[in-house]
Amino acid sequence: MPPPVPLDSALARVTLETEAGNRLHAERLDGEPVRSLRFPDLPAGAHQLQVRFLFEVTGGGGEANGGFNNGERRCILAIDYPDFQAGKRYRIHASRRGWRPAGWLLDADTGSKLASAEEVRCGPGV
Repeated sequence: MPPPVPLDSALARVTLETEAGNRLHAERLDGEPVRSLRFPDLPAGAHQLQVRFLFEVTGGGGEANGGFNNGERRCILAIDYPDFQAGKRYRIHASRRGWRPAGWLLDADTGSKLASAEEVRCGPGV
């Protein structure tokens, strides 16, 4: 992968991170579909970001046929943040908490939590 383009001082950058074995992709920016795996750099101000989070789940409740439910869980998470600042870098971190997803918007420089993600939906059709 080529090195990232330098950040324009008039825009904010959001990168995505999750644990090994999970996948995290940009889904929507302010209600509009994102046509890339990453978010474009954003103008300063308020934005809603949605990400698609895919993670493996194993074991748990048995299925009707006597087997165990193993597979991939697919979820959409949303973060509303009112104060993206020009020239700053942010990270969305997502991880699983058992069968549930969790996510946060972090300041990329300090690692401080700025906002928590809300689960929009999870399921096979996501």
